[in-house]
Amino acid sequence: MRRDNTPIAIAEGEAPETQLLLAAENALLRTRLRDSESRLRDFLDIAADWIWETDENHRFTMISEKGLEVMGYSPGQVVGLLAIILYGGDPEVPFWRRHLADLEAHRPIRDFVYPFVDGQRRRHFFRVNANPVHDEEGRFQGYRGTGTDITASMDAQAEADRNATLLRATFDTVAEGITIVDRTLRVINFNQRFLELLEFPENHFLMGDPFEKFVRYNAERGEYGPGDVEEQVASRLARARDMAPHRFTRVRPNGTALEITGTPLPDGGFVTIYTDITERHQAAEKLRASEQRFRDFAEISADWFWETDMAQRYTYVSFRTMSGPFGHMGWSQQSLIGQTRNELLDKIGVSKQFAETVSRYMEREEAFQELEYSFLSKTGERIWVQAAGTPIRDAEGRVVGYRGVGRDITARKLAEQAVLASEHRYRVISELTSDLVYSYLVSPDGKAEMEWATGLLGGAHAPVLDPTVTDTWWGKHAHPDDLPLLRQRKQRLMEGEAVKEEFRLVDPDGGLRWVSVYTRPEVDPDSGRVVRIIGGAQDITERKLAEQALQQSQERYAMVLASSNEGVWEWMASQGDVLFISPRFREVAGMEGNPAVVPRDHWMERIHPEDLARYGDRWEEHWRGAVDHYACEYRVRGDDNSYRWVFDRGSSLRNSQGAYRMVGSLTDITARKRTELQLYEAKERAETANRAKSDFLANMSHELRTPLNAVIGFSEILRDELFGPLGDARYKDYVKDIGESGAHLLRIINDILDLSKAEAGKIELIEEVMLVEEIVASCCRLLSTRAEESAVTIMPSTQPGLPPLRADRQRLKQILLNLVSNAIKFTPRDGKVYVEALLEDGCILLRVTDTGIGMSDENLVKAMQPFTQIDSSLQRRYTGTGLGLPLTKSLVERHGGELKLTSFPGKGTVADVRFPADRTASLPS
Repeated sequence: MRRDNTPIAIAEGEAPETQLLLAAENALLRTRLRDSESRLRDFLDIAADWIWETDENHRFTMISEKGLEVMGYSPGQVVGLLAIILYGGDPEVPFWRRHLADLEAHRPIRDFVYPFVDGQRRRHFFRVNANPVHDEEGRFQGYRGTGTDITASMDAQAEADRNATLLRATFDTVAEGITIVDRTLRVINFNQRFLELLEFPENHFLMGDPFEKFVRYNAERGEYGPGDVEEQVASRLARARDMAPHRFTRVRPNGTALEITGTPLPDGGFVTIYTDITERHQAAEKLRASEQRFRDFAEISADWFWETDMAQRYTYVSFRTMSGPFGHMGWSQQSLIGQTRNELLDKIGVSKQFAETVSRYMEREEAFQELEYSFLSKTGERIWVQAAGTPIRDAEGRVVGYRGVGRDITARKLAEQAVLASEHRYRVISELTSDLVYSYLVSPDGKAEMEWATGLLGGAHAPVLDPTVTDTWWGKHAHPDDLPLLRQRKQRLMEGEAVKEEFRLVDPDGGLRWVSVYTRPEVDPDSGRVVRIIGGAQDITERKLAEQALQQSQERYAMVLASSNEGVWEWMASQGDVLFISPRFREVAGMEGNPAVVPRDHWMERIHPEDLARYGDRWEEHWRGAVDHYACEYRVRGDDNSYRWVFDRGSSLRNSQGAYRMVGSLTDITARKRTELQLYEAKERAETANRAKSDFLANMSHELRTPLNAVIGFSEILRDELFGPLGDARYKDYVKDIGESGAHLLRIINDILDLSKAEAGKIELIEEVMLVEEIVASCCRLLSTRAEESAVTIMPSTQPGLPPLRADRQRLKQILLNLVSNAIKFTPRDGKVYVEALLEDGCILLRVTDTGIGMSDENLVKAMQPFTQIDSSLQRRYTGTGLGLPLTKSLVERHGGELKLTSFPGKGTVADVRFPADRTASLPS
């Protein structure tokens, strides 16, 4: 044999005895080498899931069966394949680029974790470790490494992360600091806890301050570490403007660890939650340090190796480190050989369950992974051990023993327990934030004694927990109908299940209240027995009453909606451009069948072509937010091809992109539209008749004025006796009557013509700026004679400094003359007529007030109608055509003003003419 323990080659010509001796020695060495290689491969298979090798071009030259099995490949599919192709990597992804850079630099690969999707579309996570291989001259030959399937632990970690997120969400308003920043990076809200966690001055920051103010304050006091303040501020503001979700941990200079979570808002801006995770961070750091030690141990395979026969008797033991039971008990390698696993575990007090579990694997000739057991050391400290093993087969394939590894996982277990304890406390606090919190100690016989209680459900007669529980925790106060529920709840608790229930309590004074109770049992890990019950109760009576009221309201709403004449529809942007419709909607629209969803394109095809553009415009206006509510009337075609009028209306919820959900109703308005059409046609006929009447009156007035002018002119010639005396004196009286009657008839015809022009909108105003007091004085002078004849006193008054008025002088006089003459006409003897001009709210007001007979509200309406007399008695007593007030109203409105009459029977009438402020002119400077 050579010095390097390789078999010696047999030289030709050597003696047969020598050749036989050397052949036997070579055969023995090959057997030992094969056993050593088999042992090494078994250890590696246990320490990692599979082993592999690549060449200098990173193509696979070998991968163990476990790796092929996990990834679902055959050897022929893998050998010669690039590693990144097999892994399904993407060179464009940053962590793959870093990995490829390590490969090109021939650096060792440590704990490279990557996702892998197998042929059945299941996702895995693999961890790879490898060392580069060089030949004797230092040339790179490839990589040799191991692979481990860590999918379960990664999924568990993801689940733990999700649970942590839920826990934080339930405790936001109590333990976390919160800030809300809008799209312009202004802090529109924050809570007191935020100021406490960041140690901000109490009154230094206000709602609405720019986010930059907070960042700059932190940078200036060194919160972000050493560096240029402006660069730190600019960098953080740039990240904030991205409005991207983020979560990270920041350790403040005082050692406090904050977890900062930012969530974008739909309309821009973001909500940031600051959580004090100092204890968890420290525990995580300890756990991280412990896991690093564990990884270091794993990189050198394990703490110890072992082999047993099928009776679990140790035949081989090798220590990497003196830990676990060997280190704590002081056992040596020689003292372990020949002893059984059961004997050794009995000495340190390990439950027989572990050895029995290993025996069952051996009976099935299966490998086992990550079996754990624990024991108490001489100092009373609990030691945790993890073991893994695989069958040893002889040349015929029979299992003759087991080979495995062991690891001391005490440090990892302690860290995990610390994290679980911290999470347990956090969960208990968050779930038990209640009006009443309590704890019961549970004895082995199932009885429960109160350990402590704090808080009160409230009220002068609040129920008190029993110090000793025999039936149910709330049996003394529970509503009789809820006792079966509480008994079932107690059974579930004693079986180790956390329970949350809502039930009713009866107060000592007979009052009824609802409570929500969350209860969690604590289970002894060794005995599996429930040793403590911790619970929290919250009074939810108001919520229950509100829920009942809401349910009743919803039921009433559903009944009203079901009996209404409206069809209901809903549109949601996330569900596509479709309408969700009710059965009544289908009836209103004349749709057959029972479709619950209608594409909006299909609905628009049913809309009358003349109404389609209006429908689209109204929908778009509301979707953009131009109008608060959507409403449109249009015609829609039913399945019978007939059109019916509908009124479509709705409102929406919206975000920055517009409306994302709209709810509305469809009402059949066909009958109303038919009535409107009939009314419109009747109105058109009436307006046509009115225009014909006005045209007729205008024509007749023009035709009558020509002969009347001749009558008046000739009567004046006869009256003045221009061509000689008439003779009998009675002729003069007759001629005078003819002239006055003709003049009166001409005034009536002029009023009719003016009214016809006003109704046709053909009166043209010749506007000028004039002094109102002059107009008032002129009109009062013109009517003074008539007033004297009626024994009525006219009393004009004008407000001093009254500004000028822009109006048609002739029409203004006509307005005032009509009102004052009417007042004189209907005022008894010795009465008074007041004519005022004043400025009120920037508007010039002409007011005519009389002490006459007055009118009722009904007669006021009649007085404003053309050709209308109030009643027959008045018509006999007072002359007139009934055109004065309607004509006056038309002339006032032509000036943009308003005529208002106020009257009381027997007390008189007030006529107000108010001109708009824009007709009030400025006084000359």
